[in-house]
Amino acid sequence: MIDYLIVALAVFLLWTGLVRFRRTARESYLPDAHPEKILILTAAVGGGHEAAGRALRDELERTGHTVEVADGLKAMSRGLDWLLTRFYCNQVRSTPRSLAAVFAVTSWTMGAWTIRSLVGLLFSHRLLDLVNERRPDLVISTYPLVNAALGRLRANGALKVPAVAVIADYGVHPLWVAPGLDLHLVVSGPSAQLTELAGGSASVIRMPVAPAFRSALPHDEARAALDIPQSAFVALVVGGAWGIGDLEGAARRAAEAGVYAVVVTGENSDLKERLEKSFEREENVRILGWSKDLPALMSAADCMIQNAGGMTCLEAVQMGLPIVMFDPIRGHGELNCRVMERAGVVRRARDGEDLTALLRSAATGAMWLPAPEKTSAPGIAIALEAVSGSVPRPVARRRVPQFRPALAGAAAAAFFFWSAFASSGVAVASRAFRFDVPGYDPAPGRVALAVKVDDPKTARAVEDFAQHERAPMTIFSGARGAGGLHPAPGLTFGVAEEAGSRRIPVPMRDRSEDREAAAALQRATGEYPGYFLPSPKTDLAALADAPPHTRLVMAERDTAGGPRAGVLVVDSSGLSPEVARSRLADALRQVHHKGLQCVSPDRL
Repeated sequence: MIDYLIVALAVFLLWTGLVRFRRTARESYLPDAHPEKILILTAAVGGGHEAAGRALRDELERTGHTVEVADGLKAMSRGLDWLLTRFYCNQVRSTPRSLAAVFAVTSWTMGAWTIRSLVGLLFSHRLLDLVNERRPDLVISTYPLVNAALGRLRANGALKVPAVAVIADYGVHPLWVAPGLDLHLVVSGPSAQLTELAGGSASVIRMPVAPAFRSALPHDEARAALDIPQSAFVALVVGGAWGIGDLEGAARRAAEAGVYAVVVTGENSDLKERLEKSFEREENVRILGWSKDLPALMSAADCMIQNAGGMTCLEAVQMGLPIVMFDPIRGHGELNCRVMERAGVVRRARDGEDLTALLRSAATGAMWLPAPEKTSAPGIAIALEAVSGSVPRPVARRRVPQFRPALAGAAAAAFFFWSAFASSGVAVASRAFRFDVPGYDPAPGRVALAVKVDDPKTARAVEDFAQHERAPMTIFSGARGAGGLHPAPGLTFGVAEEAGSRRIPVPMRDRSEDREAAAALQRATGEYPGYFLPSPKTDLAALADAPPHTRLVMAERDTAGGPRAGVLVVDSSGLSPEVARSRLADALRQVHHKGLQCVSPDRL
């Protein structure tokens, strides 16, 4: 699913971990009876894990503990830290749909177990070095892979110090949970249920936030300090430290609703510059970069529009600021949204029109957005008393055969290659995380008729035929075929990936070609294509090539025995206009003869 360079780096890191694993295992010292010195381990993957670490440090120091904060992921492996930070950032910005695939695979019990086992096997001894160096009485982790390494150390008896995971997201993904840990501290009852389902012990706490959110300026003073109109209904649009998600869409919908929108793009300077140009004539939209005034902005706002959750939502809860979820990012953002809705913390806008209507109603007073209720759960200092002085049972040591790490690595690699390149991986993604692929599980009696073209004249001919028949159809084309298309109401369009002519595929080149095809279709038809037809088959690896904002489709290419429910693709590649129209007409007759309902792919 990732470029060859990243694959090579991953293999190198795996090999390095296997080699270094051969060192003799070490054990840590015994802790004191009460945790006076606490080590908090974070990671710089996004801003939420570090923000959680800082907030934990502030609260624990306030209650008399000595606290140190360190980057646990970097201690485990600087190469792994570099790889995850850059890959995840590029993924959420460039191929957000691939997040759902990765999230779905790791939501599966075996997928989460494989990742935890591999991380613990390769990197836990390095984390133990850091713990032995700092000599804390208790360790807290805010990052899932650090949880995995600590859980392994705690389970095999190498770590005598109690270890706790702090999970700031409402939606607890199975990968966050390490059964070997003493406790997982979560933010809500539904979060605790998800943790226990994944095999961990959980306790609900009042999650700490930075002190600035507990002492922010009052509403009117904050607006005066920030030069925000006192009478306006203000929507604060945020996308985390990286400025991810459809912030532009949210801001535009807010402007359409007549509210004053303040957009915080975080450290994403390119997005800030683009939005400033896009909204330069809009007086009711203000674009900000990374801002230390976020507490004041929350105090001045009437609601916050978010797309993921985590620490920013906890800060809004502390401020009593209503939260609206819009277009949550694939994977953990969608899970967070569902669990936060269940916990009564957020209101979700299902689409752009819903967001506009919701904001307009709230601004005019026709609807009231309730503030999220603060939890009555205990603070973290009280929760940690439950694990003070806990020591795991002694575990009998035995020599581990040197080939065992290699077998574990080979098994993990085989699992992920299967997940990415087998069509069965789509089934796992669909069932484990409701990953929607039109054509995979169609409704009985429905068919989405589509045609694949590669010649401009043929494309024009089949488009004219489809308009004449007035039946829902989708035209899949590459950059060349797009030259024969024109705006056609009632039709949908998609990118058809060209069959590979090279012996060795080049992902970067394939991705570039598919994006060029999407741009050509948009120029020709006046609308951005909504679907992507991979070649030669649909698998999760195709997400790496799919142009942004397109959906994978799983096609029924073989029409032997007549059309079936699903996406029926008539391949007109290399055919003359006359032959292509004839084949399309024959397919349409068969669809009608079988009594199938012709629909667009999104209605399958």
